[in-house]
Amino acid sequence: MLQQTANRDFDDFPNRNGCCTLTTITALVGQIVAQVTVIGTGLIGTSLGLALRASSLRNLTVVGTDAEHAARSGANRMNAFDKVEGRLGNAIEEADIIVLATPVLAMRELMEGMAPYLPEGCVVTDVGSTKTQVLQWADELLPDSVDFVGGHPMAGRETPGPENADGTLFSGKPYCVIPSPKASQRAVGEITTLAEAIGAVPYFISVDEHDSFVAAVSHLPFVLSTALVGCTSKSANWSDIGQLASSGYRDITRLASGDTIMHRDICVSNAQPIVAWIDAFIRELYEYRKLLDTDGEPPDNEAVETLFEDARVARAKWLAGEVNPKAREMQQAQEYPSFGQSMSQMFMGSWGERAMRRMMGQRDDDRGDRRSSDSR
Repeated sequence: MLQQTANRDFDDFPNRNGCCTLTTITALVGQIVAQVTVIGTGLIGTSLGLALRASSLRNLTVVGTDAEHAARSGANRMNAFDKVEGRLGNAIEEADIIVLATPVLAMRELMEGMAPYLPEGCVVTDVGSTKTQVLQWADELLPDSVDFVGGHPMAGRETPGPENADGTLFSGKPYCVIPSPKASQRAVGEITTLAEAIGAVPYFISVDEHDSFVAAVSHLPFVLSTALVGCTSKSANWSDIGQLASSGYRDITRLASGDTIMHRDICVSNAQPIVAWIDAFIRELYEYRKLLDTDGEPPDNEAVETLFEDARVARAKWLAGEVNPKAREMQQAQEYPSFGQSMSQMFMGSWGERAMRRMMGQRDDDRGDRRSSDSR
């Protein structure tokens, strides 16, 4: 995995004689250049390019492309990519990893259009905020000669566009990894590697969990932010109310300044989980209403304070990282590619992995790879 790779010596890995020199493996790795192509050079795509270029990886070419000329120009100005291509075909023809960083609803057409031109053995991933439909499209549209592994870095900001990109955006943030049922262990390892390369923390999660949990902590807050703006700005007294609005209103409505197309696609493609959380929020809000609407009697001071205190404590525990910090330890027990396999396949592809294994005196069939002849 990449972040580990950057801090670990090649001498850790044995060959048939129990040792493997740094010089030998560096010579192999140095001959091959891996290419990551990012399709979509908005905020997230351009931030990803910056993060990859700033990573400890050597011999990595990062290519960006976007249908919009303005987005390509912005990415160029940010110096986020080694090369920015105007033609999709040129951008993907030699790619080892292809990252879809477009709005979610654009991904279906994109997958359909690029499918015939995908290099055999490449790994396709995405950074979209919803996953059920994306994985369905990948299964339906992408050829069996490539792997799809869903991805979602839990990072962003309300101001869109490449000009707001930041190479440190992903640092320390969870990076959800949601493999398709057909994805090989090698492909999962490469996306895990990519996540660690940009400073993120891989977080393995099922597609249903992802879409429900992210609806709660990402999509619902956006809906609430925009609903509050709608509620207040539609008031006949908005011109006066707006003059009194200050930091509290500004903070809670920050998300309403976000990319409207991106959020439209999120809500349309993840409607049912969002609706479920809206209903849960309405029930919670109604509890507040019942405490305050007491038919002319004074509200119960203690009950109101308890409600607020419970929320304050829950938030404090979350901020302190005390919300079940070890809940995901079991995912570490899953078998993913070894460091040597991840490095060789990331930088040299399957051919390079086989060459390295032969050098180490290992058989080609001794890979621990989850892929089998009938897995497709």
